[in-house]
Amino acid sequence: MVVKEIWDIPYHKAFFKTSHNSYELSIREQLNKGVRGLEYDLHDDKIQELDDFEVYHLQNHIDVLLGKDGNPNDLLFSNWLKVLEDWSNEQKKEHAPITLFIELKDGIIGSNNEPEELYGIKKMNKVIENSISPKTLYTFRNFRDNNYKWPTVRELKGRILLVLVSYWGGYWAASEDGFESRLKYLNNCLEGKDDVCFVSWVQEDQGEKVTFLKEKSNFWKCNLEYSTQSFTKNNEFQRVTRADFDKIVWGRHVKTYYNKNYKKGYRCNFPATDSWGTEKYNTCFPWSV
Repeated sequence: MVVKEIWDIPYHKAFFKTSHNSYELSIREQLNKGVRGLEYDLHDDKIQELDDFEVYHLQNHIDVLLGKDGNPNDLLFSNWLKVLEDWSNEQKKEHAPITLFIELKDGIIGSNNEPEELYGIKKMNKVIENSISPKTLYTFRNFRDNNYKWPTVRELKGRILLVLVSYWGGYWAASEDGFESRLKYLNNCLEGKDDVCFVSWVQEDQGEKVTFLKEKSNFWKCNLEYSTQSFTKNNEFQRVTRADFDKIVWGRHVKTYYNKNYKKGYRCNFPATDSWGTEKYNTCFPWSV
């Protein structure tokens, strides 16, 4: 596939090099090496003290690369967003769109976020819009104004998209409020209230309104098998898929050996791994934008 053809693919049919727990390494290095799908874990437990969210996974923050290779010196969500905007400006917007998956480790409609007009959903929207310029940010509002049709990769050149995800809880250590937060955020988007981020439904989602979330979301975070089974259908509905490969042994799991199995249908838009910087990634995912 020649470069011109790649740039003319609709966003929901393109494939992007993607990292997992992106804050563990240099964001700039990842972007310089072609990563266009990133993931931040977001916490709100100090939101009223800091007037901002924090990016980390482990409580002691030892997993976050602070103050090195262009990363921020602190955990503030606003500063981790500005890294993306700054890099984009340095490239004069000559890059494929960057998609940031925000994994909600706390609910944005929980007790830390009252009253809502000051914190929670509206606070997150404000942090995002204060950190990324309107010309760079591609929002759900833009998507709606485009009659719910994805632009091509070329038309999204230089843009940044944000997608809310989380797990239901249990093993994944994410608050159950993450489900309710996404549910409320999506409902607000559909009503034209808080349409900055996109919302993803997750394979492990549970609850009375999980069907609503599944049917109305434009992204899906799932395992590769589910993505493979539903990829054609997802393309028809313009739903974008993301799957994690970090816990699968490379080359030993048939569904990850893309070099042999791509034609059989094993695929997702955002194949996320911890091995994005290796030649093996480029070999397994040779078509990524």
